[in-house]
Amino acid sequence: MSRATNSTLRTVMTVATFVLGFALLCSLGLWQLSRAAEKQARYAAFVARLEAPAVNVDDLDTADPAASHAWQRVRLRGHYRDLHVLLDNRVQAGRVGYDVLSPFVTEGGRTVLIDRGWIPLEGSRETVPDLVAPADPFTLSGFIGEPPVVGVELNAAAATAEWLAPRIVRVQRVEPAGIGELFGLETWPAVVYLDADAPGALAVDWPVPGDGSARHRAYAVQWFAMAAVLATIGIALAYRKRSTQT
Repeated sequence: MSRATNSTLRTVMTVATFVLGFALLCSLGLWQLSRAAEKQARYAAFVARLEAPAVNVDDLDTADPAASHAWQRVRLRGHYRDLHVLLDNRVQAGRVGYDVLSPFVTEGGRTVLIDRGWIPLEGSRETVPDLVAPADPFTLSGFIGEPPVVGVELNAAAATAEWLAPRIVRVQRVEPAGIGELFGLETWPAVVYLDADAPGALAVDWPVPGDGSARHRAYAVQWFAMAAVLATIGIALAYRKRSTQT
């Protein structure tokens, strides 16, 4: 193979590498922009549900309400069961405590786990909180969401339920079906997060997440910037090669 042929082959391979690299970086940037648009649209739908008029939980007919009706405002007419779930390792204002969830039986016969808010851990972990749920029938309001989660599981038996009293159980993870089994109830497969002014509410401060699109746009800028740098390097190399040949 002649020297001229070798030189031409190297040039073609170099150009192909730069073109493919540029195309890949641009496609990654476009993908991040599409992800940002998806998250914006999803967040807009969540906000619309949160701001829409409340619907009756008994009117919702879906197998996965946490997914299909996330952030949907709801109302429930019925009464609490005097049973309580303490979700462990919840922190608020720098203090460790529990989220308290109590089953609520609607007039339509559904048993819904209500996240009533947060209480601090008082004394030792063996201390049983004094929990009371209003007994009379009334109407609650809140919004639908996935079960709350903790950031870290602190022991190997994290899924084990610890009975602190006949009607109070401490858990590391909330799964409506599993909680229902503990209490001998058939629970609705989602959690309702209680409004601060609703009967039985505790310390309520539900964080509303952002849309998350800014991070994807930042990643897109990085990919496009890398593509621009690669293009600049390619043009500079091509210009220098042309200069040496003339």
